Amino acid sequence: MKNLLIGLIVVLIGGAGFLAKDLYSTVHERKQKMEDYAEVNMVNYELFNMQLWKEKALNIIDAEIKAFNFTEETYVALDDQIKSYVNAMYKIYFEQGELSKVIIAEVKNNSDINPFIVKMVESQVPDLIKSLNLKPQIPVLSKQIVSEIRANEPLIKEYLQKELLRLVLDEDTAEYIDRRELVYAKYNQPNLAATDTFLKAEVAQLDTSINQKILWLCLVFLGIIIAAIVISKVAGTSYMVGALTIASVILLILGVSMPMIDIDARLNSFAFNLFGEPITFDEQIIYYQSKSIVEVTKTLWLGGSWDLKLVGALVLLFSIVFPFFKLLLSGLYVVTDKIKTSKFAKGVIFHLGKWSMADVFVVAIFMAYIGFYGIISTQLNGISRNDGGFAVETVNYSRLAPGAFFFTAYTILSICISIVISRLDGSSVKNP
Repeated sequence: MKNLLIGLIVVLIGGAGFLAKDLYSTVHERKQKMEDYAEVNMVNYELFNMQLWKEKALNIIDAEIKAFNFTEETYVALDDQIKSYVNAMYKIYFEQGELSKVIIAEVKNNSDINPFIVKMVESQVPDLIKSLNLKPQIPVLSKQIVSEIRANEPLIKEYLQKELLRLVLDEDTAEYIDRRELVYAKYNQPNLAATDTFLKAEVAQLDTSINQKILWLCLVFLGIIIAAIVISKVAGTSYMVGALTIASVILLILGVSMPMIDIDARLNSFAFNLFGEPITFDEQIIYYQSKSIVEVTKTLWLGGSWDLKLVGALVLLFSIVFPFFKLLLSGLYVVTDKIKTSKFAKGVIFHLGKWSMADVFVVAIFMAYIGFYGIISTQLNGISRNDGGFAVETVNYSRLAPGAFFFTAYTILSICISIVISRLDGSSVKNP
């Protein structure tokens, strides 16, 4: 019976290790694809891309110009405006003598003209201009101008389109380089829409696979715990502690190497009306981060400033080094008499082990999640409740990632191991 249980535990631990490695690969594959999805859908490529705004506005204005037509009422109003303008000019230049003044000034300024001619022009031109009866010709002139405008309406539209295009394009002399094309090429996709469709399908498939693997892993760990309890009745507590310690090591490795929290804030849609036509932007990522304890530690250590390095070192010490060291001593405690009599080992397991603060770290993870979720939700709701005349729909996909659950499971199992060892040793764990 003992050997059978030992064999079962060995098989279950081996299965847990295999499933853990497979789950780790799947989770990190999903993380990579989500980071690529976030990269190609970042808000700076869409809503904050001025070039794209110009293109969308240009398309709308260009369509408005093409669809624009002068109505008969417009031509009538235009005819009235031209007649009004020409009448005003006629009054100034003909009736009030501004034209004769201009002609006389030009003649006087020309030194080649005989003074006699100058005097004659000065005396005769004002009366001659006033005698011209051109006012009845103004309606005819106005209708000719309107007729020319009507005939050249397509040319006017073309001119407006060319000028609009010139105004938009002349401001951007540098060639626009879209870095998203690297991601398109990575997945052999031709454009953004195809890449989005591909990555969404891949992430959905990976999510299903991750949930299935987590379920199987939980069942395997449950089997290890049950087998460990049974073997403790048959062969002693030391076998149970050994099995649970190995299971804890696997949980700890998963907990510190897999993402703890996915922070995912998005603009689900954005719409703005220009000339009655909507300018719309589909789903965009405002912020996305998914990091494990190991990655956070590395980021803090490489942060540059001494305070970040100090925090990174503390996270590494209290959340990775101490827990592994304590589990190692806990496993050896029940199988080696030298460790049982070691004050150092007892101090680490029963006293110093408390300073790993794994349980406190779990609480911090959940509090950080609640805090981030609340802040992001509040900010997104503030964006949605805008008074600017545009429509915004926001969504918060932040969630606890698998690493948080496995680290929590490790913490609970580690506490249970400490209780079992304490009872086995005949002493109780004291607060430091």
